[in-house]
Amino acid sequence: MNYEQQDIVKAFQLYTRLAAQGFIAEEDVEYYLMHEDVQSLLEQFVHYVDAILVHAGDVLYLVPTAGLSPFHIKNEQVRREIGANAVNADVYMMYFCILVFIGEFYNSYQSAGTQRDFLTMNEWLDLVNIRMETLGQHSPEELQQCAQELQYNWPGILEKWNALNDLKESAANQKGNTVSRLSFLHKVLQFMFKENIVIEIGSGEYALTEKTQTIVQRYFMELDYNRGILQFMYQYDERREE
Repeated sequence: MNYEQQDIVKAFQLYTRLAAQGFIAEEDVEYYLMHEDVQSLLEQFVHYVDAILVHAGDVLYLVPTAGLSPFHIKNEQVRREIGANAVNADVYMMYFCILVFIGEFYNSYQSAGTQRDFLTMNEWLDLVNIRMETLGQHSPEELQQCAQELQYNWPGILEKWNALNDLKESAANQKGNTVSRLSFLHKVLQFMFKENIVIEIGSGEYALTEKTQTIVQRYFMELDYNRGILQFMYQYDERREE
């Protein structure tokens, strides 16, 4: 297809803004929606860097779809978010907690739309505890085999979580350096705020952003994107229903 020079230039300008800040809004999004050739060019640009465009509300987001994408958050970056002594197992545990948080809004990823309005910290903690107990029902050999197949460190997640203190103090007492499960979830929550995954809609009440809902509904429930991780996490739930 032959594109006009002005469309090529405009598409590249939008791409550079997306690359710099991860999203575009307002006039940029309006222009993108009104010009099909610019849309086509911009989608091609992001495809070549293993990313997709996600339109949520009045904002267009650049979302990486593969670990090799230059826009993918590297484990070392995430470790710095968690703490100075964090290792890759902490990163996997953080991702696991995020999956549990999001999954609760979608009935363990079985529903097409959200099933609840918000989640509190203590509810989230209870859900992660339940999911960790489910992981613990697998033998060490099964966990190791699935870790290799799914490239997800299940044994490390379980070991790390069990090593944390199971304290349920007030939120105010858990935001410091307390080595507890709840304090770890507070660190995960701050990461989710930073990445625009969640929003606080009331005092201690957290909901998914429109960006997160769009990504989950359109992409993440597909096996090509979650690589079977969700099936492994919730397979015991399926067995109970049967």
